[in-house]
Amino acid sequence: MSYAVTLVPGDVPETLAPVQAVIAATGVQIDWHIPEAGLDALTASVKETGTALIGWRCGERADGIAPPAVSLRKALEVYVQERPIRSVLGLKTRHENVDLIVVRETTEDVYAMLEHETIPNVFESLKITTRAACERVVRHAFVLAQKQGRKKVTLVHKANIMKLSDGMFLRVGLEVAKDSPDIQVEDAIVDALCMRIVLNPSQFDVLVCGNLFGDIVADLAAGLVGGNSNAPSINHTLSGPTLFTAGHGDLPEIAGTGRDNALPLLLPAVHLLRHLGEADAAERLQTAIGATLTAGVLPCALGGEVGATAFCAAVVEQLA
Repeated sequence: MSYAVTLVPGDVPETLAPVQAVIAATGVQIDWHIPEAGLDALTASVKETGTALIGWRCGERADGIAPPAVSLRKALEVYVQERPIRSVLGLKTRHENVDLIVVRETTEDVYAMLEHETIPNVFESLKITTRAACERVVRHAFVLAQKQGRKKVTLVHKANIMKLSDGMFLRVGLEVAKDSPDIQVEDAIVDALCMRIVLNPSQFDVLVCGNLFGDIVADLAAGLVGGNSNAPSINHTLSGPTLFTAGHGDLPEIAGTGRDNALPLLLPAVHLLRHLGEADAAERLQTAIGATLTAGVLPCALGGEVGATAFCAAVVEQLA
């Protein structure tokens, strides 16, 4: 069986071919669609394939086009983002065996970008919170917990200060939790949660957040597993497609140096394979990546000496 997947290069496009070779080595056949430049062509391709693997781009380019992961968020109506935070075997970090997921609402909050200047040098930024979006993201978190056999969902908020907006998020979250009595529910004020997660991440399982807090908490949690490059994003859209994106990646100046890092694209590829129903291939790829790192084959970005081509070749050997 062959799967159609849109493939979008990041700022260092030469990383794509080695990553494609690794995925092919798992035995999963993928018909890669690499669209022409421009948001319209990209959106059309993703709608056609229903799935995309997207590399990292560091920011808006001179042509005014935003990074694909950002521009597609609006074009395809991404309503929730999952950030799996999982220790990568072979990478030493302060905490071992970290395994949690941050679920972030992505349609409203301060990201509605409703700002205005009331009087000179006084600005107001509006935080939009609707019951519909709160219920949708919390239900997604509980369904995800059920699907993955997780035991607890934490509602992250600031209801002690934002009593109306975050108060509704918390109230709706607790109502939704009643439909899943087998899953423990707790709530946590976001600032205290940040301290707790740094001290002991094992006390958390699934964290569900509004847009702003989800952005902050996910990046903080990514630091527990070595940084954003090791914490990919899974983006679910109202229009249907699912987007698998690098949490971070190489800067443009790495292009052509042979020092590119394949991990930011390989790690979301693991989740892509699971999404396609290829759970065995996903586990074998995850294991092969860990075995390669444990053997001391480290990307330059992690203090090693190999680029994407050599690293991916070593992963393929582990898959053989």
